[in-house]
Amino acid sequence: MGKRLLVVNPLGTDLYDLQTLELLAPVVSSSTDLVVRSLGDGVPKTAYLPITSLFYNQLIQVIVDAQREGFDAAAIACCSDPALPECKDVVSIPVTAPMEAACHTAPAHGWLTVIAPRIPSGEGENLPQDSNWVRQLVRRYGMLDNLANVRVARAGHPSPSVTASLLEEDPDQLRQMVREQMAESIAGPGLDQARLAYSEDEARSVFFACTLWGGLLDPVRDEVPVAVLDPLVTMVKFAELLAWS
Repeated sequence: MGKRLLVVNPLGTDLYDLQTLELLAPVVSSSTDLVVRSLGDGVPKTAYLPITSLFYNQLIQVIVDAQREGFDAAAIACCSDPALPECKDVVSIPVTAPMEAACHTAPAHGWLTVIAPRIPSGEGENLPQDSNWVRQLVRRYGMLDNLANVRVARAGHPSPSVTASLLEEDPDQLRQMVREQMAESIAGPGLDQARLAYSEDEARSVFFACTLWGGLLDPVRDEVPVAVLDPLVTMVKFAELLAWS
């Protein structure tokens, strides 16, 4: 008998739900029932992570509902691992998120360098403008001794007016714009930072700490001889492992 696994995009829109499912369905067991959901009413519609206080309660409730519905594990698809400790406190099923999954996966490969995004934060969004959140999470998971470095790869952001308009009128175009900008950041500064992670940090694994980079990391894999940890794939594989444990 297979397992049921829920992936939650902590947004007030399903902008990335299908994209997430299409990326992750092929990497889980054929016997795993994978479901992707976003948050509902009361959470601002944004293309990036909303302000924390505006979605924590809804996110926790979705995780509680997942247990009631019979899911065997849940994963929160944001690399800042929002509300993860709180979610673990209120359910008995395993709950994880990308940074936790990366911290427990990377030591098998060796030293880890985390490459964080630096995306301008739009209205109603909570996009960090430094990388201290990475260090705080790595410390929380007891993995500072395995951290080689934290590096930054900048990425673009559609203008606030374009974002607001397309969220209402053409979300597919907005998703494509975001995807293109994240791909550009991988092909340029992301690849540059991964090369430095290998040559200067002596890292043997790199983790790209934004779920919007999910599925876009082949240019790095083709050029840099390190384990490249996809934020979504690493998360769902770890969650599936927890579900079977």
